[in-house]
Amino acid sequence: MKITRHREKILEALREWFRLHKEGPTLEELCQELEMHPRQKATVQRWLQTMRGIDVEWDDHIKRSLHLIREEPAEPEIQISVTETLRYLATGLVEWEKRDFQKRAHLPKALRIGMSRMYLTSLLQGDRTAPENLPEFFEWAENPVIQWLPASDIKNLSHEIAFIDDGLVSDFTLQWQVSGSDVEKQVQEKVLQDVLEYCRGHQLEEEYRNFRKLIITQPVLPYAEYRRFMSSSSPLKPLREFLPQTYVDLVELEANNTYHFCPRCKYVQWRRTDGTYRCCNHWCRRLSARLNLPLLPPISFHEAETWKAVTPGVYRFGTLPGLWEIQLAEELTKLGVRVTLWPEIDEYDLLVEFSRKVRWAIDLKDWSCLDEERLSRVKARSDTQETFVVFPDEREEALRLSVVREQLEPQLNGVRLRLVSEIIAQAKKIREKKSHARPF
Repeated sequence: MKITRHREKILEALREWFRLHKEGPTLEELCQELEMHPRQKATVQRWLQTMRGIDVEWDDHIKRSLHLIREEPAEPEIQISVTETLRYLATGLVEWEKRDFQKRAHLPKALRIGMSRMYLTSLLQGDRTAPENLPEFFEWAENPVIQWLPASDIKNLSHEIAFIDDGLVSDFTLQWQVSGSDVEKQVQEKVLQDVLEYCRGHQLEEEYRNFRKLIITQPVLPYAEYRRFMSSSSPLKPLREFLPQTYVDLVELEANNTYHFCPRCKYVQWRRTDGTYRCCNHWCRRLSARLNLPLLPPISFHEAETWKAVTPGVYRFGTLPGLWEIQLAEELTKLGVRVTLWPEIDEYDLLVEFSRKVRWAIDLKDWSCLDEERLSRVKARSDTQETFVVFPDEREEALRLSVVREQLEPQLNGVRLRLVSEIIAQAKKIREKKSHARPF
């Protein structure tokens, strides 16, 4: 049977597709992967016909049944992030090294998780380079990380990097560790830092903004929507390799017969022992009740099997704080002010522009208490007239900002502390003053 000259191009496109998707592409989507116009799908179909039974196969009566034919059985689908596994290992090793010798027999939780994930990944991939016990692990940790074959997929990983260097944790280990009381959420949060660094390294400001808006406004979404963001025509194309680390199957988070979603943050609600559902975030519960937000329609377990949701770590450190940022941006935009979210790839949260001469830089913090050390890290911007650290009004009772800012602001070298309502009121005054100054 004749094989077309486009065979390798099609195979390469399909391999890339199945690396990111569970189901086969439609002809239109395959055209996009091949960088062809959708109206050329008849041509693509003719090419596929010459490859049918040799490289590809499909069922004429089943949508999205196009698949690659492998001479050997397909490898099990890997759902375990190698990057996250290495972060668990790094975090556990640093914690283990800090322990007294008599306490080192009990492994830190992060190290146990990392070793289990490492072994399972190797088992699924048919790789025998993963250590099976603690002595083997410490022996492995002194050798280059890349000798563990799954790690070879990580870009820019030097062949000289190891977890342990001269008997101590290496600089690589210290760099890859995470900190916090909930190590699993902290590891999941790291994907946000990875996206930030990647976007800064490749100057992807608009793509970064789209990614942030996605995880804030759509923390849960149907698989069809997820697939659209994973497509080659998506504005998120440069970042689509990060999406499988950001979104997981909804049913993996909690097993319920019915799934309910928070009216405010739109994330999945947790089932309580009394059979009711509620958001895990305190402010969502309070604001939903105060604003009388309408309930979102629930979905069944069968439907939820095809839905995706951000990991709890991304939700905690990306979705929740982002809700306040987008809300403030929307309120200021309603006043006719130009607002840019996460300018200069997240150098700060909002750039507010009243005119060429009047510009604000805003960092919005959803803190339960004022941290003077963290406040001191915010530097006044030389390219704006004002730099503000802004807090939701709902935090005023705990922060007592109106009382303590007179004491704190003189130490912040020009950075001012405000509540959201104060920022909006100040913006209104500027707009009104500008409006009154216009000649009739």
